[in-house]
Amino acid sequence: MFSVIIYGRNDTHGYNLHKRAAISFNALAEVMSDPDDEILFVDYNTPDDHPTFPEAIHDTLTEKAKKVIRILRIRPEQHAHLKSKTHLVALEAQSRNVALRRSNPRNRWVLYTNTDMLLVSRTPGESLSDILGSVPDGFYQIPRFELPEMLWEAAFDRRDPAGNLEKLRDWSVRYHLNQVVHNFMPMKYDALGDFQAALREDMFAIHGFDESMLLGWHCDSNLAARLALYRGRVDTLIDKVFGYHCDHTRVAAANNKGRQTRMNDQDQYIWNVSTPYVPEQADNWGWPDVEIEEVRLDRETSYQRFTAGLDAALKPAKVPYTSTSLEWFLYDDLTYDIDHTLPFVADQMLTYPRSTSVMIVATRKEFVERFLTAWRAMGFTGPILVPNECEGLPSDLEGLERGAFEDLLPRAEMFIFEFGLATQSPEEPIRIGRQAGPLDARRLKVVTKLFRQATSTEAETRPPGRRTPRRFVGVNVIYNRFWPLFTDYVGANINPFCSQVLAGLPRVDPSLRGKVLRFRGRRAI
Repeated sequence: MFSVIIYGRNDTHGYNLHKRAAISFNALAEVMSDPDDEILFVDYNTPDDHPTFPEAIHDTLTEKAKKVIRILRIRPEQHAHLKSKTHLVALEAQSRNVALRRSNPRNRWVLYTNTDMLLVSRTPGESLSDILGSVPDGFYQIPRFELPEMLWEAAFDRRDPAGNLEKLRDWSVRYHLNQVVHNFMPMKYDALGDFQAALREDMFAIHGFDESMLLGWHCDSNLAARLALYRGRVDTLIDKVFGYHCDHTRVAAANNKGRQTRMNDQDQYIWNVSTPYVPEQADNWGWPDVEIEEVRLDRETSYQRFTAGLDAALKPAKVPYTSTSLEWFLYDDLTYDIDHTLPFVADQMLTYPRSTSVMIVATRKEFVERFLTAWRAMGFTGPILVPNECEGLPSDLEGLERGAFEDLLPRAEMFIFEFGLATQSPEEPIRIGRQAGPLDARRLKVVTKLFRQATSTEAETRPPGRRTPRRFVGVNVIYNRFWPLFTDYVGANINPFCSQVLAGLPRVDPSLRGKVLRFRGRRAI
């Protein structure tokens, strides 16, 4: 019957975002009763190494919400061409249009709202699907009623949407919450963007939201002005449904700077609008030719993919625990446990596109073999690229490609540099003062040389058309002699030694090299 379209990203927009969004997702799902109903969440510009926002809060969502939510992920690389034109990190018009293009064509209605709204039918037990299924064609708005922060934050159980909606029925009367704020037409009510129900075919006819609106604010008012022209009127559903907004004004959101807030021009986009159409984007609104990833919460979840990869590559441990040490005399010992380290390497990868191509520059054959097994089992389809300069590594495994380092560089979308001892066997104890032999030294010299070359020339050797930096993952680079090298060239956190892994983007300023804090054991030097 209808597609709810909302957008956001995995950040801290506003106040207590995780709770109010979970409350809203679950409440929106609760008022759906048609099998075609869906919630389309566009996750816009979340960093690649983060999960999408709904994935981050999936444990607080009801099973019904997980089934109806479709996540469309727009990557930073896909936003990069607009970055210089806006101060915003998430764009409303682009997000809503991407979702509209990919919404269920069987649905008659599209409902535009936000991640902090709850909808309460005036008739108990009546779903929003029932309501929208019974009203005539048109363009509908409802007023937004504010819900004080203390009520939703302290009294709502985010996994009890039915109970929350019942509380609203009581509170709205007991605490006088329902105040209608009228606005200038075509904005029938204040804050109209929290409920605008339009026919899906109407939205296609007028070319969606106006994607030239890049400064924030008034996208919903522009839509109202255009749909009012297209339909000839603005209708209301106030007799059938109330809408409540989880107020979050304790902390200003990133796009709210008070009187200094930058906004789209009201005259251009509201008062002077003379046509419902946006002909300049008629053929490309909603990015029809861009491949947009879809993520689900009810199947093929990140956790399921992660454990599938590890189960394929690892056998269960045979001992309760293993031991290692940070003692200073082990600074030159490069032995490490691949089985223990692999989960932390895989954890760095999982949120990236499944088509990602990864270059592995390594010393240990076993590491490449285990990683490739996990990579494929996690559902990745991109190739594993291994330079010919790295001797002793596999060359005949499916999904692995060998080639000259210079030739592979422009194809790589991520890098893994592994600094281990080629002569270490999988059963060998770790961190016992083992020194590198001639074979180890030769292979480590190659890894070091290629690492410096890749990080120093990253911007010049990116794949054609790529605008964003590529990620570098370092394996066995914590509290040993390769830690200063890796952190000189890559901006990485100081991670616990137990993870064995550092990751980050290449340093842009070469003058920072050699100025990072270094440790030997527990002593800073």
